[in-house]
Amino acid sequence: MIRRLASVAGAVILVSAAGFLAVVRRDVLTDPVTATVFAGLVLASLLWITGSLTDSVSLGRRAVSWNVFVGAANVVLSAAVVLLTVRSAIDTGAESAWFITAAMLAGGVSLSWLGVQIVFDSHHVDLEEAPSSGRVLAVALLVAGAFGVGLLAGRVV
Repeated sequence: MIRRLASVAGAVILVSAAGFLAVVRRDVLTDPVTATVFAGLVLASLLWITGSLTDSVSLGRRAVSWNVFVGAANVVLSAAVVLLTVRSAIDTGAESAWFITAAMLAGGVSLSWLGVQIVFDSHHVDLEEAPSSGRVLAVALLVAGAFGVGLLAGRVV
């Protein structure tokens, strides 16, 4: 299931990054932090797409499995998003911006942890083609909870 969703996530982020670049033009990439975040988004999307389309990629004598690409994409994406929010908090200096940065840092650590678990094919993640219904229910409840916390944070800030 993770593998099937990786291609969708990669395509959405790649199209979003291209749309961002089309709207604001290349001038915005002269800023090093913005260029780094943009490169991170593009790299994460390409890693997700690569991981979803191939079983493994040969690098010399070693074959790199698809889950390494998908997990690395999670880590790259979390680093890019956290960098963007830290920069926004530094630029504005507002207390609410630091609250959002703390929330994004917690989310980034969580996404990075998940990415590392996917890379190592840990027992904490389910890389099966069709996950169990209990696992799907647990993930749905976690998503609903995260959405609720996000709405609450949006109302407080």
